[in-house]
Amino acid sequence: MRKSLITIIVIMCSVIMQAQETTYSISGQVPGNEKKVYFRLPGEKGRIDSVDVINGKFELKGTQPYNKIIGVSFDKTNYTFFNDGTPIVLDSSSKIIEGSELNKKLNACELPLEETSKKAAPLFDEYYALRKDTTTVGKKRLAELEMQIDGILEDYNNNILAIIKQNTDNLIPAVYLPSIVYNLSYDELTPLMKEDAPYYNHPSMGKVKKIYAALKKRLPGTMFTDMEMADMDGKMRKLSEWCGKGNYVLVDFWASWCGPCRKEMPNVVANYNKYHDKGFEVIGVSFDNKADAWKSAVQKIGMKWPQLSDLKGWKCIAGEIYGINSIPASILLDGEGKIVAIDLRGDDLGAKLKEIYGE
Repeated sequence: MRKSLITIIVIMCSVIMQAQETTYSISGQVPGNEKKVYFRLPGEKGRIDSVDVINGKFELKGTQPYNKIIGVSFDKTNYTFFNDGTPIVLDSSSKIIEGSELNKKLNACELPLEETSKKAAPLFDEYYALRKDTTTVGKKRLAELEMQIDGILEDYNNNILAIIKQNTDNLIPAVYLPSIVYNLSYDELTPLMKEDAPYYNHPSMGKVKKIYAALKKRLPGTMFTDMEMADMDGKMRKLSEWCGKGNYVLVDFWASWCGPCRKEMPNVVANYNKYHDKGFEVIGVSFDNKADAWKSAVQKIGMKWPQLSDLKGWKCIAGEIYGINSIPASILLDGEGKIVAIDLRGDDLGAKLKEIYGE
């Protein structure tokens, strides 16, 4: 009981401190050709202030909530800090800062990530320039770039995850978790979401907590969460009209513009045709934002099952409720409406249905 009370007091004190306005002071030297240094709020409003560079030096002062994540940028370089009240002095030539121990540690984490970003920038520039190139050579190079970029992004995310795991005793995960939360599973997030962790109640963790709570609703063994969306005729329908009515139901999250979704759809169609007479049902939930494209794809692919969408794209209510951050995705419900499996694709879907219904 005493330990719980102490934890509550610590959390309350932390929340109160974070609400207090604290003065920040950021100064230093930048390359001689720089004319301005920009003050920013990472993950929020971007640049909100600037100051002129005079003789290669600058100074920014103001107030923000205590330990709010703040930063400066110039020459495509970003520096990120916690506003803990300790003056920050940076030297862009050495990329070393002077400040609190926490901010010096954060700076050490940022440096290798910044270098990776700079190395990747030319690849991204070339990729975007080639997207409209329809020549054979152009398409081949585009495919090569996609593979290189995917590899860099995977390494980048793995490095960020390693930084988070190495700093669970301080606030640093509050900087990085919001940026990679969409790439983490419920099981990967769970050990990082301890309520007594120093970063857990940092304001930047709001989005992370929301996504974590949504992912929990997709866990096998959990009852489905109902939601209401329009069908292809514009009539509002609820999942509960089909789910929990005695039959197995696959709730399939997809979109007409999603290449992997359309590649997987013939497999869903084949399994639907094979097992529908035995009670198997599919409910399509589209992340489309254009009705014509959605309806055309349904007809072309031959989806004979009910279709729902609010035509809000990635802002689809299904994404918020179930933590869907990539598609294709799915949940398989038993007759009671309980989730028995998620994201079954290819042979895995057929194998599961064979297990349920037999040949």
